[in-house]
Amino acid sequence: TRHVKPLPSLDEYFAGRIPSDEIARIWQQSIDHGSAMHDAFMDRCGWPAIPLDGHLLVTHQDALLMGGKVQAAVGYGDHVHFETIQLCSACETHLCVDMCSGQAITSVAGGGVAFDREKCVHCGACLWNCGTPADLHNGRGNVELRAGAGGLHSVEN
Repeated sequence: TRHVKPLPSLDEYFAGRIPSDEIARIWQQSIDHGSAMHDAFMDRCGWPAIPLDGHLLVTHQDALLMGGKVQAAVGYGDHVHFETIQLCSACETHLCVDMCSGQAITSVAGGGVAFDREKCVHCGACLWNCGTPADLHNGRGNVELRAGAGGLHSVEN
């Protein structure tokens, strides 16, 4: 069996750089605003902002992030699935939220997460960055990608 080392808590990761009470405040603000924490933590740690200059090539994901939409047919299940939602509620890092480039996964009150397939840019970051093992024997995370209706451009694009 493969041993899976859990991700450090935010307090462990930022030890010596950000006080615990400030970490808790940033976390709560992100939940209250339904936004990812990574920008706030990057700003707090002194990382410079990188503005969009309009001259770089634009990827499919960037086009969606700049206002495009994904047309998701009614009646189909979401393609991003949280295998055991209770594990998401117990997760201390919610790295899937921070790594979601389309802001399709957000933290919710009570510790869980929510998924909005209309915002998903199909990057797979949630799958690869889930640090909460759903299966300790193979190390698979709690996020699963399934076949779904997403990925089609809407007529608005």
